[in-house]
Amino acid sequence: MLWPSIARPGSRRWVGRWALAAWLLAAGLAVARFVKRPGAMEAGLLWALLTAFLALLAGKTEPLLTFYFATAGLILVVSLIETSRSMAIDDELTGLPGRRALNEELLKLGSRYAIAMVDIDHFKDFNDDHGHDVGDQLLRKVGARLLSVGGGGKAFRYGGEEFSVLFDGKTMEEAAPVLDKFRAEMAAAPFIVRARSRPRKKPSTTPLPAGSQKKVSVTVSIGVAEPDGTQGTPDQVIKAADAALYRAKRSGRNRLCT
Repeated sequence: MLWPSIARPGSRRWVGRWALAAWLLAAGLAVARFVKRPGAMEAGLLWALLTAFLALLAGKTEPLLTFYFATAGLILVVSLIETSRSMAIDDELTGLPGRRALNEELLKLGSRYAIAMVDIDHFKDFNDDHGHDVGDQLLRKVGARLLSVGGGGKAFRYGGEEFSVLFDGKTMEEAAPVLDKFRAEMAAAPFIVRARSRPRKKPSTTPLPAGSQKKVSVTVSIGVAEPDGTQGTPDQVIKAADAALYRAKRSGRNRLCT
């Protein structure tokens, strides 16, 4: 009833039931994947399955079958292209846009903007003391905080332990207080490092053993710059912000320089 007979007379209903069962199984798995990890590919798969279901309902109507299956294929191709593009421009570890995305944004800028370079202080020592897995956790924490930095700032993972924040349409004077607030919040919120022997889940009845976690102070240094008479291009502004960042490092870290 749902699918044309492909085996022998009288088998149409049997084939239809199996086609529907297969679709329901695929749809259930696709929904579970989308709930767990929503993304362009997952959304495209759901829409393609919906279109395939419409094809099942179309039965022997040849033009509709061709249209629905062609549409499903097109949806999958578009979602694959979007996923590939996202993988190319987004940083997988922090979830922030990467350096390539920053370069694309720089091409759209007008004459008024500010760029900040943010660097985690003593990150190499942190990695040596606690391991790269804990270092990755710290990078994710900083990335998550920069994602909601406010003030119209858009954060990017620049590379390593360095991030950049673009304030399109803002001056350096407008961006600096927002960034300094972020710096102060990072310094005031210690990073909690779990001991390797600490259980993954917190026990519901017994307290955690002593030494299962410790608090580590984490600070960042920030350099900010904007275009002026000597630095007119975005690349020059980034270099100026980077120079201001290193002045902040040499001045004792945990500070902002313009």
